Amino acid sequence: MRIGYDASPIRRRRSGIGYYASALLDALAAEFPEDRFLVLSHLGRVGPSRANVVTTQRLAFPIKELWMQLGLRRTLSRARPDLCHFTNSVAPLGLDLPYVVTVHDLSLVRHPEWHPRTRRLWMRRILRPSILGARRVLCDSEATRRDLLDWLPLEESRTAVVPLGVRASFCRTCAPEERDAVLLRYGLSKPYFLYVGNIEPRKNLPALADAFRAGAPDGVELILAGRRAWLWRGVARRLGPLEREGRARRLDYVAEADLPALYQSALALVYPSRMEGFGLPVLEAMASAVPVIASDIEPLASLVGDAGWLAPPDDVAAWASALAEAARDGDRRARLGQRARARAAGFTWERTARETMAQYRAALA
Repeated sequence: MRIGYDASPIRRRRSGIGYYASALLDALAAEFPEDRFLVLSHLGRVGPSRANVVTTQRLAFPIKELWMQLGLRRTLSRARPDLCHFTNSVAPLGLDLPYVVTVHDLSLVRHPEWHPRTRRLWMRRILRPSILGARRVLCDSEATRRDLLDWLPLEESRTAVVPLGVRASFCRTCAPEERDAVLLRYGLSKPYFLYVGNIEPRKNLPALADAFRAGAPDGVELILAGRRAWLWRGVARRLGPLEREGRARRLDYVAEADLPALYQSALALVYPSRMEGFGLPVLEAMASAVPVIASDIEPLASLVGDAGWLAPPDDVAAWASALAEAARDGDRRARLGQRARARAAGFTWERTARETMAQYRAALA
């Protein structure tokens, strides 16, 4: 099979969807060496160096949205794949090739106020027809699939839940010298709670700051590892007082290679998001044997289960209590960390690749 694979989210400083597109492509190419994967990206040459991964465009295209609706058509007319997979909700409108699309979450539909105005205007035109035109719609979680079916007149049989995986680098125990080197690189010397993810409104970081002030003991820091994504200035203002007091620090973007040691040196991962499609940092922390304090929303509640603390995203008192307990009870952190690693063991990119390939074949049946 010749599969056109949308690698446009794979960029140098990638976040959750970029990690998804990258890890899935690598696993697909490894698991299915007899198939050819034609890399589609406005950035030109991206993707793993494998014999069955083929670059279709060598030069970069400056505007991703115009590339997908105009430039990509020329590439596809030459390459003529059997099927395309669009990895971030949208596809070229009126495409005459069968395709599959992955929808990670519907925050832009449910809460447009969490997104920039330009994105809202653009996606209002393209999101709905992109999904309705797909042979199969893949969702990271049942929560996203239910949202999708509530929103669109889509046959349930055309949808499938394909959970994400976690790279093997997060499943190993870092050597003490590796952890020490990463802590030194980022200037971390105190116990800390860790947040990993974009700085954006949906992640609910102002509520986390209030809970940290109320519940975390002196001498413990709040470390935020993530790029400033969109509408981040209001979030930064709420974090400002904690930063000025020396109780919180933003590390900006952290390379994937440093994340395992950063996770394993933390008291716990904190993830107060108001809406998630999956919650990849939560799974990475769990695979690293780190307990999680997360919102009790789906799909996070099902992912964490009994391997961490769960609290309503805007219940500052409940979050403060969980932070205080996690900071003082090392034995419970250790128990929850081992339970978390066991729960995460079933989530592999190889499994994601096999389930995704099954949907490709169903789309062509």
